[in-house]
Amino acid sequence: MATTDSATPEGTLNPAAAEPLSAAAAGGEAGSLRDLLVRKLIDIIVLPAARISANERSLTADILLQIADKVDEGLRIEIARRVARVPDAPPALLRMLLLDEPTVAEPIIRSAGHIPEALLIETAHGGTTAHREMLARRIDLTTSVADAMLQHNEPEIARRLLKREEFTFSPSAIDVLVSRSTDDRDLQAFLLRRRELEPAHGFMMFWWVDSERRKRILSRFALDRSILQDTLRDLYPPTFGPGATPDPIVKEILTLLDRRHRARGPNGEAVTMDTVKKMLAIAHADFSQDGVLAVSMIAGISLELAARILRDPGGEPFAVMCKSLGIARDSFFAIVAAGQSPEAPSRAEALLAVFDMMARDFARAVLRYWDWDGNPRIARITRLVAGGE
Repeated sequence: MATTDSATPEGTLNPAAAEPLSAAAAGGEAGSLRDLLVRKLIDIIVLPAARISANERSLTADILLQIADKVDEGLRIEIARRVARVPDAPPALLRMLLLDEPTVAEPIIRSAGHIPEALLIETAHGGTTAHREMLARRIDLTTSVADAMLQHNEPEIARRLLKREEFTFSPSAIDVLVSRSTDDRDLQAFLLRRRELEPAHGFMMFWWVDSERRKRILSRFALDRSILQDTLRDLYPPTFGPGATPDPIVKEILTLLDRRHRARGPNGEAVTMDTVKKMLAIAHADFSQDGVLAVSMIAGISLELAARILRDPGGEPFAVMCKSLGIARDSFFAIVAAGQSPEAPSRAEALLAVFDMMARDFARAVLRYWDWDGNPRIARITRLVAGGE
């Protein structure tokens, strides 16, 4: 940051304070008494601490506040340039300059290294896009200031913030950014580089990113549920055993963590793997309500998720579901390669690579994340995507 006006020997005028603001002032020919009053007041504001107390500086700032907005923009810019070099400038004066026109606020935002966080947050809320663009470049950018800036839904500001590694986004901010990435490829790329992104975020973004980014998500957020499963296994008998009256929340969570799903028919009967493969092949080849219902039953997922998987043009969600069901590699390839289009065989090769990169338990975890409407964070991101928050 620039050197401060107060860094001068005691008993001498600061060179910056003594230096006139214009040639007119140097010759004593101020444009008006109002301008001259402002210049004299700012000369006092920038005096070193040895020459003026904090209370006296505050009084002078209060007087300046009454008149500074009544002088032209050029003079206000010069005021801002000088105040930017004062380490203990009165907050009220800083606030006025920060919320002024971007040209006036720029010297403060770019050069002052002593702005309280609360003032930066207020500027993020009350300023213009130009104010926020300048704030996004400050070295001392904090989580709270970034959160305030993101409330304005300005894509370019979001991208600029995501490039910064010096601060951490809050969980709420990441939720918001994920919800805004549905049709913004640049935002997707920046988000996938952030360390704050967690599996819930990645598996939601999976639905709207391209094939390469889907593979990156599956690779980055690979997880093993065995520790959770082993720790909680003694809760399964009293929850699912004969005559159990389980707590619905406990039952939902234990179902989420089930070690291996067993395909079931309409009446809860066990379904053979051959039947599972036939049903998947039919549903994959020809989307229908019956197919959605069949996939929902055999995969143990909601009708909404089953429909979403079957409608997905990329096919990667179908690969995740098949892996979670324990479909053999060759059988999966045969199902996805059986399409009528000439691209079906080559697409099947690409999907086989996705199928091969996952462990079965991990695929099941992804499927559960997609169907986890009861999770507060996932529910919030869903509302944000839908524009309901």
